[in-house]
Amino acid sequence: MSRRPLTGGLATLAVLALAATACSGSGTGAGSGAGDTLTVVAAGAPASLDPAKANVGSDNWFVNLAYDTVLRQGPNGKVAPGLATQWGYVGTGNTDFTFTLRSGLKFADGTPLDARAVAASLDYSRKNGLNVSWTSAIASVTATGPLTVRMHCSSPNPILPQLLTQVLMVGSVISPKGLAAPAAMGTHSFGAGPYVLDAAETATGDHYTYTPNPHYWDRKKIHWKKVVIKVVANPNSALQAVRTGQADALAVTADQADTAASAGLKVTGAPNIFMGVNLADRQGTLAKPLRDLRVRRALNYAVDRAAITRAVVRSHGHPTSQISLPGLDGFAADYDNRYPYDPGKARKLLAEAGYPHGFRLKMETQGFFGIDLVSQAVVQQWKQIGVTADVTTDTSVGQWLAGATSKKYPALGFGYGGAAGYALSLDWMLPHATAFNPFATSDPELTRMLNTAAAAPAGKQPALYRDVMRFVVDRAWFVSVLRMDGLFAYNSRKLTGFTAAPSYIPDLAWSVAPR
Repeated sequence: MSRRPLTGGLATLAVLALAATACSGSGTGAGSGAGDTLTVVAAGAPASLDPAKANVGSDNWFVNLAYDTVLRQGPNGKVAPGLATQWGYVGTGNTDFTFTLRSGLKFADGTPLDARAVAASLDYSRKNGLNVSWTSAIASVTATGPLTVRMHCSSPNPILPQLLTQVLMVGSVISPKGLAAPAAMGTHSFGAGPYVLDAAETATGDHYTYTPNPHYWDRKKIHWKKVVIKVVANPNSALQAVRTGQADALAVTADQADTAASAGLKVTGAPNIFMGVNLADRQGTLAKPLRDLRVRRALNYAVDRAAITRAVVRSHGHPTSQISLPGLDGFAADYDNRYPYDPGKARKLLAEAGYPHGFRLKMETQGFFGIDLVSQAVVQQWKQIGVTADVTTDTSVGQWLAGATSKKYPALGFGYGGAAGYALSLDWMLPHATAFNPFATSDPELTRMLNTAAAAPAGKQPALYRDVMRFVVDRAWFVSVLRMDGLFAYNSRKLTGFTAAPSYIPDLAWSVAPR
């Protein structure tokens, strides 16, 4: 799924079916007791092997195996050393950021990995990637010494450390040879990661083979002699393969989790997606009623979130009124139930706003990963208060994006992955047109709050972004319905380090190893 502009994003909705086979040995370096072959089955081929153009979530494994990043993020959400060992903002305001690389680094092709190469790579990614909203504030990237790099932003950007990790992939360092041949980066690797794409053993769209990088700076991180990512579209076939011992792990849907557990697999997961309906036309351009706060709140009170959650994701989710996840800086626990189910109150608010018999509006939604199921359930409950939605269901992210940005639909069914408050604000809250704010809704007070939060010291940002979340929920910019767990099932007798966390998927490049 498209990484960003759907950011945070919808990419994390991709069903990533994993399999690990021939897991022999338990050593820590290739050729020194490492496992033989790790085979990973993914539901779809990558959008691109170019880190700047790959989808966050669904394409991370394809990229992270071959591209090391400036920094690393652990499952606890904390940023740790990667290619760089020292980093931090300079002064106040979160506009200038520096980091220092390890010495003696090399790309997989044997050329030196120094500050100039890293600066060039970051410059390419900020200008050419899918993540332009997240990197729009970056004005320049400069090598200030053989191993030091400085990033300057035209406005505060407090998530530079996160952008430089393997989770968001902006910091995936591309070699000069790759930058000189951008078209080739779509199907070949030009990185400095623990593995290298073996083009001779790869068939684009079908399977991707990776072998150890002989120049990698930490051989202990190379746990496999070969990693193969096999594209298999049918998640049920992948689960059957694991159940029969042909494979060792996969990402599962809520419907598959119990089956996987009953088959003796270890099921792990964490909140990583929220779903609902975006009341995008908050100015009433197409649907005049949505301009009235009472109407938007009525649409929230009319939704039985708990019932929808049980129906769509069973016990693997939680009803919520907000658009953040536990563990992220914008999550306000006290606002999970800001709009308890109260159809009587909803009807009263509609009547006060001048719509005692309801109204009609158009909606666009997405026909995959349960987003359409949530949208349909909301629409059915709105009918109980007299509101009718004429729904168009798209079958691809591209269709949804085109419709969302066309300003033809006042309401949009959505799925969105967890994102830090700053990244979330770029998609949803600031007064510029995006797929999640197509009418560029503005609110001076909200913009002021966001500017203050973005420039604040790290320790003060969570409280400020929680206030931002309360602000937009109070103004009912959307009808968030539930947050859903990203679930994985694996054979814990064969694999270790297979960890999921909010906005974090198992790290194949560094952590997943033979037991």
